[in-house]
Amino acid sequence: MHDLDAIFRDLHETACARLGEDFYVALDVGEAREFPKRRNMAYCMGGKGGDLCIVVAPKLANCGDLDRIEGVLRHEFGHAALWHLGRDHSERDADTMGERLFGAPIYYDSEEVQSLAPGVRPRPAHLPN
Repeated sequence: MHDLDAIFRDLHETACARLGEDFYVALDVGEAREFPKRRNMAYCMGGKGGDLCIVVAPKLANCGDLDRIEGVLRHEFGHAALWHLGRDHSERDADTMGERLFGAPIYYDSEEVQSLAPGVRPRPAHLPN
């Protein structure tokens, strides 16, 4: 969990520098039952004027795969940034915003989870949007 917290703090600092000091997102580790599918790793809640929170699966918090942790968080920060800006958006839009905020592409690994390690890009079309 230490890696997750450190990565989150670094990403949050970068996002605040780019979006303004009024941008704030909390981090929480959810219940395993909230993430029933193998590739379910996190979600961002709050949207449209609500308090923003990225909720991660325990399996992500404990996975040790830093590329996966950071890829998922960058995607979720993309959602948070778009909601902060008042924009409706898709999953691909969240990837695009995450890439713009942090200056690197988001890939999809062999389990179709976001990652910084080279893989499939853009988001596979058959995944929910």
